[in-house]
Amino acid sequence: MLTLGAGAAAFVFAGYSPAVVAADERKGLFATQLADLEPDGMWTIYRRYHLVIVGQRDDAIASGFAVAAVDVLARFLPASRAQLARAPDTRRVGVLLGTNQQDVAIMAAESAEALFLAKPPFEDLRNVPLRLIVSFGSHVLVCRPDFTARHAYLLAQTLVAHNDALPAPATAPAGVVPVHPGSHAFFTSGEMPDE
Repeated sequence: MLTLGAGAAAFVFAGYSPAVVAADERKGLFATQLADLEPDGMWTIYRRYHLVIVGQRDDAIASGFAVAAVDVLARFLPASRAQLARAPDTRRVGVLLGTNQQDVAIMAAESAEALFLAKPPFEDLRNVPLRLIVSFGSHVLVCRPDFTARHAYLLAQTLVAHNDALPAPATAPAGVVPVHPGSHAFFTSGEMPDE
């Protein structure tokens, strides 16, 4: 029974969901089939044209940074089409990033390090590729490493240029989690990457 449960959980994390399709009257069992949670593949395309920044409902500071960052980007980098999404807690933010369901989030700096190092509450999420874009002191804007370097550069540039509209200034990130190459290029006065 445990093996079945673990297998089902693995399929759900991979983007599939069990769906009851028919009842087998001879055996008295329900037949199940795995269904793709994104059958049309449109979410990936949507994320390519809309920047979704994940905040979290249980952390008022992270939520405030997320709202302010989306507002700054919507006003001063309108091509980003920045939007806010809220996860219930830091664990869910880590799962969304670790399973490639989201690309960008604001987390407490300690939570980002715990996710990167697979420490509690992320001990079961191993090898999550995480990069830093900017630091807000106690919190950081993080992304997946496949987030476009040009976009990371533009996010860092826009947020730093409009520090007065943020709860705390956006600065160069530091710590255990590596800095995204696009952000690194901005903070070291390098050229904006082409991609």
